[in-house]
Amino acid sequence: MLISISAFALAFSVFARWLSGEHTLAVPTVAAKRWPVLLLPLFLWLGWIAALMIRRKYERPLRVVWRLLRRDPLWFIRAMVMLAVISATAPAYSAFKLQIPQIIPFYADPIIAEFEAAVFGQDPWQLTHAVFGLYGTVVLDRLYILWFPVSTLLVTWAIMTRDRVFQARAIATMFFVWFVLGNFAALALSSCGPVYYEHFYGDDRFSPLMDTLRAYHAHANIKAVAVSDWLLSDEAQGKLGTGISAMPSIHVGMTFLTWLFVQSRIGWRNLISALLAVYVAAIWIGSVHLAWHYWLDGAVSIVGAALFWKATGFWLKPKASLFQSVRPAPGSAVPETPDFPKGVQAG
Repeated sequence: MLISISAFALAFSVFARWLSGEHTLAVPTVAAKRWPVLLLPLFLWLGWIAALMIRRKYERPLRVVWRLLRRDPLWFIRAMVMLAVISATAPAYSAFKLQIPQIIPFYADPIIAEFEAAVFGQDPWQLTHAVFGLYGTVVLDRLYILWFPVSTLLVTWAIMTRDRVFQARAIATMFFVWFVLGNFAALALSSCGPVYYEHFYGDDRFSPLMDTLRAYHAHANIKAVAVSDWLLSDEAQGKLGTGISAMPSIHVGMTFLTWLFVQSRIGWRNLISALLAVYVAAIWIGSVHLAWHYWLDGAVSIVGAALFWKATGFWLKPKASLFQSVRPAPGSAVPETPDFPKGVQAG
């Protein structure tokens, strides 16, 4: 299945680059420019292994790592291939996103805003700001910033795990969130979000929200305000790596995937799953509170990711028996062997 996933991702990358005026994939160039990102999951995995070996006081850590790689070289090759595919296709997500307003100009914001006002009796941001003042806004803003390292750990886990069924399911769902939800659904539901509502529509409906955030920013350096200004500036210049789109929310979708991955390995009745559920809620609330998204943006992402995750589970279940001979303990990135005792696991 990983071959099919990689083929789809690379094909989409070619299409997105063609759409943006670039008619070559240029994988070597992309990989060369993004090599720190390409190697980050590998460094994180090695760091995790090193920390566990230090804790257990192994005398020859390099020999232990070499044994891991030698025992299952196909696992390591598979992980490196997926690293290369993700690094090569990641720019395609932004390239496509940049073209959305050129293909279908933003139109859905007033429809979404009116729908939410009818459901909640007012715009949802008014409800969140009635609960969270300056300090609550700072907390939500800082939690929102944590999204990138959390997502990086999520990608690392999916790439480095030795559980081939879980790996295929996880990577397929991540690509679904990025490309199907983040690009194609975003194109069909072209929207800019409350933060840019006045800029693109000339309507001051969300001006009170932005005025409140800017007032908070003057006292507490709200990162969302600074980033939104920077992003709009880059968007005007058409630079790769930026792009404006609200529906659906990839921040909420990827955070929800973190909870899905964890609860699929250790269940949901535990502290870690509970904390992650709270974090998903915080990102969803924060996306509305900080003007990035509408409430419905997060709902669509959660429902879409959950349905696709469930579908891949049904599809891969009959294939799980094919990998039983190489499958380690759930979620483990390394085998449990006599010369590599239990406890030195990662992923």
